[in-house]
Amino acid sequence: SMAPTIEGGEIVLSDRTQQTPRDADLVWAFAWGEIGAIKRLRPMPDGVVKILSDNPNVPDDTAFHEDLHIFGRVVGVWKRI
Repeated sequence: SMAPTIEGGEIVLSDRTQQTPRDADLVWAFAWGEIGAIKRLRPMPDGVVKILSDNPNVPDDTAFHEDLHIFGRVVGVWKRI
């Protein structure tokens, strides 16, 4: 759901010291319930976080910040050549 930014099978590097999305539209590794994901997160003033995919065919979603377990901010992608 993050193609073309991140394709299947690519390796991502996350900064685990960053676990609170403050800036909008950065890419984060997180769990929501039983689902692990890598998506763009857009925190809103009312405590809702928009969950955004780079693939236009995947619909956006929303969650409350307290329902997300954030592992870290994605800071790199190892592309295959």
